Amino acid sequence: MISDFEKLRGKLDESVEKYGLHSERTKKISRRYNRLVNLYYQNEKQYHRSSLIHDNYLESIECLRKITKDSVKFPTIEEWNDCAKENNLLNSESLKYISGNSWHDLRNRISPKL
Repeated sequence: MISDFEKLRGKLDESVEKYGLHSERTKKISRRYNRLVNLYYQNEKQYHRSSLIHDNYLESIECLRKITKDSVKFPTIEEWNDCAKENNLLNSESLKYISGNSWHDLRNRISPKL
C-alpha cells in the first residue's frame, strides 16, 4: 500500500507542477489520494485505547521499532516471532491483523520513522 501512496503522490506533484494547484486534473488526483488514505486507516483495526490488546499492540510496535533501530534492519517474521515469544509480545500474524498491513507494509511504516 505504501508504494500506492508513493505513486499517487508522484502523480499529484507532477500535476501540480504541470497544471497548477486548482486544475481539475490535480483535484481529481487529490481526491484519489484522500480515498487511499481513508482506506489505509479503515484497514487498521480499532481498539479502545484502554483495552489490553491496544496496549499490547503499542508495546509490540515500540519494541519492533527499537529492534529495527538497534540492529539497523527490520527483523524477519521468524526473528520477530522469536523475540515476541521471549518478551510476551504480539506475533507477526497478530500485528498484521491489527494493523491491516502486510509485514512488508509494516516495515515501510516503521523504518522511515527511525
